[in-house]
Amino acid sequence: MKLLVVVASAVIYALMSAVMKEASTTGDASVALVARYIFACATLAPIYLASGRPTVRTSQLRWHLLRGALGFAMFLCYTLALERMPLQNAMVLNSSYLLFVPLLMLVFMRQRVGPVAVAGLALGFAGIVVVAGARPDGFLDWGSLLALASGVASAGANVLVARLRRTESSFSVVFYFFGVSLLLSFGWALITSNSLSVGSWWLIFAVGALSAVYQQLLAYALKHLSSELVSSVMASSMVFGFALDMLLFHYFPAVREYAGSALILVGALVVLWGNRIRSSQRNLARLECEAGRG
Repeated sequence: MKLLVVVASAVIYALMSAVMKEASTTGDASVALVARYIFACATLAPIYLASGRPTVRTSQLRWHLLRGALGFAMFLCYTLALERMPLQNAMVLNSSYLLFVPLLMLVFMRQRVGPVAVAGLALGFAGIVVVAGARPDGFLDWGSLLALASGVASAGANVLVARLRRTESSFSVVFYFFGVSLLLSFGWALITSNSLSVGSWWLIFAVGALSAVYQQLLAYALKHLSSELVSSVMASSMVFGFALDMLLFHYFPAVREYAGSALILVGALVVLWGNRIRSSQRNLARLECEAGRG
């Protein structure tokens, strides 16, 4: 049952991406960005009450601000990528954030990458090259660069969670993330938005509502399942992205795009479970050491 919740979250995330792509072409994507975070912030109210009204005082404000800025940058780059490339390609490249997490952990936390994860990274980055269709001169098109930038920003936000949760409550981590992202998206909308057509309002509402639903389903799943399992199942959003791209936008991927997406998916799964195995080995070694000292 709980796995079905994750699958439903993946489906809704793919549908939200499709609506966001439509909003970027027929409406105002910057206002849809604001709607996404307004709905996300609104969902915090019942959580706040149900959690006993936890405090949001913090000694880690700069890290909260950085994570919120990364969250805004992730979705902004993702939105701009959706304007420039097929839905499924943007989703696949955005999902490559799973490949960047261990690299950022290595650079900023000196956490070594195990051999299994290295193999997964090799597969995944080969898939990125295939999907992005790198030219002989090595340059990528703007859509691919923006989609990859959204993946890097998402990976950075995930890495900061590990740091913040050492001292911060789960509510404060989410509160600052959505709050900072909302303020930045509102500023972006003031600078770039145009007058909205009547027909685009339903798209903006749909982006916000779908975002809120998928986030709540994902939060529920993470309370009952391991993060590795949830991330693995959420990767199925790539598959739903292919289906929606064909149904809604009549885009039929080439064999190259299928092959590259499969490489990214397999590589990301190998990285996830390689890290889990390595973490289990470290915990076992620590327990054996403690037992030896005892």
